[in-house]
Amino acid sequence: MSEKLQLRKEPFAFLVDNVIGPGMCTRCGMCVGVCPPGVIDIAATAYPVLTGTCVSCGFCTACCPGLDVDYPALSRQVFDESYDPADLQGHVEQLYVAHPKNRQIRHAGASGGMVTGILDHLLAIGEIDGAVVVGTDSLLPYKTRGVLATTGPEIQACSQSKYCVTPSLAVLRQLRRLQGRYAVVALPCQVHALRKLQQVDRGLAGKIKYILGLYCHCTMEVNGHEEAIEAFGIPLAEVAAFQFRGGGWPGGFFVVKKDGTEVPLHQKILIKDVMNVMFRLYGPQRCLLCVDALAEYADLSFGDFWAFDFAEDLAIHERCTLISQRTAVGRQLMEEVQRCGEFVVHTVPHSRNSKRILRMAQGKKTRAYVGLHAAMAGGRSYPDYHFAIPVPSPRQRRQVRWFKLFQRIRHRYFRTLVLKLLFSPLGVVAYRVNTLRKKILIDYHA
Repeated sequence: MSEKLQLRKEPFAFLVDNVIGPGMCTRCGMCVGVCPPGVIDIAATAYPVLTGTCVSCGFCTACCPGLDVDYPALSRQVFDESYDPADLQGHVEQLYVAHPKNRQIRHAGASGGMVTGILDHLLAIGEIDGAVVVGTDSLLPYKTRGVLATTGPEIQACSQSKYCVTPSLAVLRQLRRLQGRYAVVALPCQVHALRKLQQVDRGLAGKIKYILGLYCHCTMEVNGHEEAIEAFGIPLAEVAAFQFRGGGWPGGFFVVKKDGTEVPLHQKILIKDVMNVMFRLYGPQRCLLCVDALAEYADLSFGDFWAFDFAEDLAIHERCTLISQRTAVGRQLMEEVQRCGEFVVHTVPHSRNSKRILRMAQGKKTRAYVGLHAAMAGGRSYPDYHFAIPVPSPRQRRQVRWFKLFQRIRHRYFRTLVLKLLFSPLGVVAYRVNTLRKKILIDYHA
């Protein structure tokens, strides 16, 4: 690594006053995971709380990605190159589209099962001793939680995307007591925290061999999917299992009740469109200021491969994973993936990246730029990314305005009304009309 980040070391009280209080906390869980005396824990809202005496070591504030992420310095640290805000993909050496040959793993995943497949393979060959992933609570199966998976069945049980705030990096505190090598599956904000950790606590960071990032448009508050279940008419007490991408590809909100009944909450509306509504209703304020959609500082980044975005040879590869290989560690890992014979892997030219993915990345950055300029002008807290924030055009500001409208009126009754409409026959009609409108007015490719 070619550059040492300039990191702030303050006691936990600094996070309370400057990060958690003003709404800048990403709820990544790093402060819990890195705290040497273990006196930080997670509240029901997923925010960190102090449970003992802070020793003022400053590890929590130094690793925190909420208030300060130096993108230019990170780019020099990880890639030894400068940062370009206009590059939607970030530093990418090679793109791949892939899926495991294991049908069970492939079909259990949200978009091809490559994250689960790679972790399962690495564990089987002794390359890692476990992985930090997101699973579900055994007592409250609609609740998500961070998990240190150390067996193949445990890794496979944590397959599929979870679209709500989960401070999974809190699990890193378990690694302090363990020897071995581990992989961590992380959202972009969590990747930022992990790269900071490499500068702060090299002993703990040295146990993390692979950082696997996930493409991320936004996440949801912890109660978002719970309110969706209840709006559909299912009491949470009757839920035996919940999946964000269940019921076959591309999947959707899917409940298994305790009596064995399987209930898809939406069958005729694509998950990406349902999530667009959910993000407006439940997107955390800090997520709306994030400029990293594709986990730009991970070793490998993973996302949906929407086959209908492509033509010719790639169009047939439905239910696959799109992979951005970014670092030398990621390159070596992909070489093993191709060599072992357990995966089907195709290379994708940079010029043929998914237009849908790039549109998502552009939308996330634009929304953040609008929010950042508004925060600067209004004297509110905002994260410092250490580069000049592009000034959004009037058209971009108008595009974000509709999104912001939801933010202002999303009280409980309004959320429930929107969800009941979304999951009703009238919601399907509205969805089809809106899709047609997009096709006509903005050449939308559905």
